[in-house]
Amino acid sequence: MLYQEYLRNELEIILKKIFSENCLNKNLSNNLNFSIDISPRKEFGDLSSNIAMVACKILKLSPIRLAEKIVNQLNKNKMILKLEIVKPGFINFFFKSLFWQNQLQEFLDLPEKFDYKIKSRKICLEYVSANPTGQMHIGHARGAILGDSLFSILCEVGHKVTGEYYINDAGEQINKLIETVKFHLTNTRRVEDEMPDTLYPGDYLKNLTKKIFKKEKINVLNEKYKKIIIENILNDIKADLELINVFHQSFVSEKEISSLQNIEKLKKKLLEMELAYYGFQEKPKNIEEKDWIKKKHFLFRSKKFGDDSDRALIKPNGSLTYFMSDILYHQNKISRKFDLMINIWGVDHFGYVKRLKNVLNALNKENVNLEIKLTSLVNLLKKNKQIKMSKRSGNFITMNEVVSEVGSDAIRYMMISRNADKKIDFDLDIFFQKNKENPVFYIQYAYARCMSIIQIVKEKRKEISIDEKNTDSLKLNKLMLEEEKLIIKHICSFYDIIKNSAIHYEPHRISAYLYDLAKIFHNYWSIGNIDAKKRILIENDDDTTRARTYLVFAVKKVLNKGLSLLKIKCPNKM
Repeated sequence: MLYQEYLRNELEIILKKIFSENCLNKNLSNNLNFSIDISPRKEFGDLSSNIAMVACKILKLSPIRLAEKIVNQLNKNKMILKLEIVKPGFINFFFKSLFWQNQLQEFLDLPEKFDYKIKSRKICLEYVSANPTGQMHIGHARGAILGDSLFSILCEVGHKVTGEYYINDAGEQINKLIETVKFHLTNTRRVEDEMPDTLYPGDYLKNLTKKIFKKEKINVLNEKYKKIIIENILNDIKADLELINVFHQSFVSEKEISSLQNIEKLKKKLLEMELAYYGFQEKPKNIEEKDWIKKKHFLFRSKKFGDDSDRALIKPNGSLTYFMSDILYHQNKISRKFDLMINIWGVDHFGYVKRLKNVLNALNKENVNLEIKLTSLVNLLKKNKQIKMSKRSGNFITMNEVVSEVGSDAIRYMMISRNADKKIDFDLDIFFQKNKENPVFYIQYAYARCMSIIQIVKEKRKEISIDEKNTDSLKLNKLMLEEEKLIIKHICSFYDIIKNSAIHYEPHRISAYLYDLAKIFHNYWSIGNIDAKKRILIENDDDTTRARTYLVFAVKKVLNKGLSLLKIKCPNKM
């Protein structure tokens, strides 16, 4: 059992006992969210936990007093060298070297498929869902890569996941698309300035129009040609996503979901439940009274749920708002019996989240399992200057351009290098460097270094049995260096990192972890250049060489697994 699970079990048993002694239901301790972390400095021990600070309020004890009670029980553990209590109530653990050597053995002997002990759920994960009105730009990449990485991680821990793309092939944006194509069909010699502001700017649709209609003269863009236009754009979007290794298993059409039958069915249900009505919208604050024309809308009673005004579902002309379309789409998801729905949206949808959850909960008479992750902005930098992009002018940096510049690995890493709600400054120049400033190079080089070390040991010490799957007679008691213990602590926390990434929907935990592991591994390798006794390959010491090589095997395994989950390449040589 790896140390996170081992120590958590120990602490939970002790806590249940303390709860019982204090005449409290021992089950109260089941869902306490306490942490077990690698201590940042050697003097703070190997690990530390905040368990006393988390549980003290329920027990009505001070954190220090509860920590003392826990430590009294932990002192019986023969693997613990020393325990310290630090204000305001942290417990620091110092383990014997044998404990960490045993932990490495446990890790090396793990089966290929790790048991995360998570109940499998049927999940619909929606990401990208960009309007089929133009090509993918770098602004789309963050949600795309966050969603795709989450897909890999959730599948890894045992969930049954459908990665879904919602095709916005109905509504105002499609009307605007068709009008833009019509313009290009009839204005083949136009200059850019002649284009009305109401149309989509840029050369993409101009070139697409030429490509589709180069052999035909079209007077009317009927449904057949609308479908052809959308299919062409969607194929281009899929090709752009493939450049960064992003894929979906399901594509759902807004047009199909928003059938007249489905709309009428939903309207009827909303009216019967008194969740909607026909009425007049309140005048927006940014519009003058003289410019405001009252028109009857179909409105959701969102004020009933704490919103500042009731929200339109259907416009006076009968067209659907985005809100109504999204309700239809999510009701469709619910009908497909998913245990959980996860949406990856841009941060500009912040005010929309609560509104959607309110209407879904009300319609289904229960709290619908919907998680919405909002992604913040991405700033592209080059030569320390931000690259300006403009929606109005159509001046976007395309996905293709950035992939051509720095490659898909750099984009994938950067887009999950921070929590989704934090802004990212993507400095393109960093990814031309070959040092630790370039995180992708730094991690990949650690993997390539592992491969090189293993190959060198196999070639130079043929008498030593070096087989990753055979750990017989492995003398891990030779691993006594602090640097070795630190590596073992990190690699044995790997599966816990993956598990928490899945629980919290946060792939950045894995990218940060891989960088930290690469850093301590590079440091471990470099100390051998200073002290020959600390090298991995030791002359006339087969047992130490073999033990250290198997430690390298473990690092290689983790880096390979972590990079593969994030769909970043693992080069054998660099």
